[in-house]
Amino acid sequence: MLLPKIFSGNRFEKHFLIVVLVILAVTVFIITWFSIKESRSDSYQLLVKQGVAFTEALTQAAQNAIESEHFFDFLVHKRYHEIAIELALEDLKDINDQQLYQMSLNHNLYGIYIYNMDSTLIAGTIVRGPITKIPDYVYKEVCQLISQPKDNYLLLLDEGNKPDEKIHYYIELSNKMDRVILIIADALYYTDALKQTQIGYLAQKMAKENGVEYIIYQSIKGIIFSSRKPGNLLAIESDPFLSQALESDTVMYRKYLFQDREVLELVQPFSTTDYPFGLLRVGLSLNSYHIISKGYDFQMIAVSIILFGLVLVILLYFNSRQKKIELSRQYQQIKSISDKIFEEMSIGVVAVKFDGKIILANNAFEKIFGLKDVIGNNWDKIIKWPELNFSSISTKIEDSFELELTININNNEKYLLVAISKIKQPQNMVVVVSDITRLRELEKKSMRKERLSEMGNLAAGVAHEIRNPLNTIAIASQRLASEFVPYENKEEYLSFTKQIKNETKRLNDIITRFLSLTREDSKKHQIINLSNLINEFIQLKQYEANSLNIEFNIDVDAELFIEGDINNLRQLFENLYNNAKEAFGNKPGRIKIVGKKLGNSIHLQFADNGPGIPFEKRDRVFMPYYTTKEIGTGLGLATVYQIITDLGGDIKIADSQWGGALFIINFPQVKKP
Repeated sequence: MLLPKIFSGNRFEKHFLIVVLVILAVTVFIITWFSIKESRSDSYQLLVKQGVAFTEALTQAAQNAIESEHFFDFLVHKRYHEIAIELALEDLKDINDQQLYQMSLNHNLYGIYIYNMDSTLIAGTIVRGPITKIPDYVYKEVCQLISQPKDNYLLLLDEGNKPDEKIHYYIELSNKMDRVILIIADALYYTDALKQTQIGYLAQKMAKENGVEYIIYQSIKGIIFSSRKPGNLLAIESDPFLSQALESDTVMYRKYLFQDREVLELVQPFSTTDYPFGLLRVGLSLNSYHIISKGYDFQMIAVSIILFGLVLVILLYFNSRQKKIELSRQYQQIKSISDKIFEEMSIGVVAVKFDGKIILANNAFEKIFGLKDVIGNNWDKIIKWPELNFSSISTKIEDSFELELTININNNEKYLLVAISKIKQPQNMVVVVSDITRLRELEKKSMRKERLSEMGNLAAGVAHEIRNPLNTIAIASQRLASEFVPYENKEEYLSFTKQIKNETKRLNDIITRFLSLTREDSKKHQIINLSNLINEFIQLKQYEANSLNIEFNIDVDAELFIEGDINNLRQLFENLYNNAKEAFGNKPGRIKIVGKKLGNSIHLQFADNGPGIPFEKRDRVFMPYYTTKEIGTGLGLATVYQIITDLGGDIKIADSQWGGALFIINFPQVKKP
């Protein structure tokens, strides 16, 4: 009832009221207009932040995919190279089709061929697979490698005519330059794995996210890949925005008309050793933004009509805030994708302030160092290794640097590749840690096998040369003892001849162990109950152990079956027992043998309470002829290692519960016969 009373006043009062109302209306309109303009700008900036986060996550994921692809190629080459090394050690005269047939079956290959350096076939066979003969182009590559050996190997992929026919042809020229080895194998697993790690596949997958219109990788020469048909796109040099983005080191964005639809396009430079330098272009839909903008326009019309609708203005304000929350939720949804990628990376990443405080870390970093809840802690408080002292690494940083470390984490030796980079705005440091322990173990295993083979061959030649005169000495000492006994000093004479006989026997035993490293296992394998074998071995050694005050403690499951040669396994336990016995040094000792089933494997532990094996020497004890004993040959543990690896197992060294040596052995388990 107030307005009718006011309007019933005099003319001046009415004009004054109109002016006041106009001023109030304009004021409310201006306030509302600025508020809505700010909301629209905020909405657009939130959408830009979403796009930047998505583009940066895509770039990081693409780089990780390329690294995964390189690592997988390395593993494939490593597998074929180890087979080729084994074939290269064979004498050309001894190679035959049957031998290659058996080796193909053992290594799950399609076939193996070996050629002379004049391109003639020495031997070869195809045991299975979709091919019956070597394609002409593969043979031409063999001839090309012989005539122009730029590299010593070549890996070919034949994708075939059927989806499940993928074939690898691996060609390697031996180090002796006396043969060319051709390995044929199934490559379906390889192509499937590459499909999951290639950048194009990753882009297709991420382009399916809600709100993503397209993902395009474009170089100066043209389109490298696109998640959808790109249509007629301008070349980079013809588009000033793209030319500017190509020279930038940050993500740039713009509104762009793509196939008659306006999108928010974000562009970031991208390059690797495998792909040309270019741009990653990501297009995000502006539908939500346009819907919100139309809502703001409607609100403006409503506010201009209802000048005094202060309550409605408040409601519109809260409505705009609600839309901001919805946009924030969508931003968090897209951001969660990048967070998930960050947390699931196998490479450890951590961000550290220059005061040493950790502000960001992923799960991989904590897993590598065996830590928990590192965020908020000081770097030096949780990273105890001197090589990674914060003051040391922070002073070395100019832009970035890398270092490779070997450190002990929870009694496990790990090999780490650490890359450290400096971020200028804000002043932070990013540390990227890759665990390359598995790669280094493969390298050591390969080197150990090569050394075992080389030293074994050398030992065989030397041993054969020594054995002949040694036999002559042994026969001569026997004849001297039985046919030429003197009348004087008889006991001293017989003692000398007996000593000669004993020493020749000891030398012969050493030579026999030398030769055991070079002999191929030609004995027939059989399924063996490892539990019974261990119990028989303990019964055999019990008398000697009692006399030396050695106590046995056995905890072995009843039925542990493996496939192998029983004499080799007896030699395995004999060498481990002798190693422990010699470590006791004529003092009382304890030996514990534990055997359990662990999945599809048999897990054995052979422990003693001797002085143990120092951590720094554990990588060398399996090398032939390496020993810390005055009269040792260094062949006992080398023979143990060879027997275990020949049976497809592995062995590691740790500290026992008493502080002595602990040998941890894993064998593949077979079914009970």
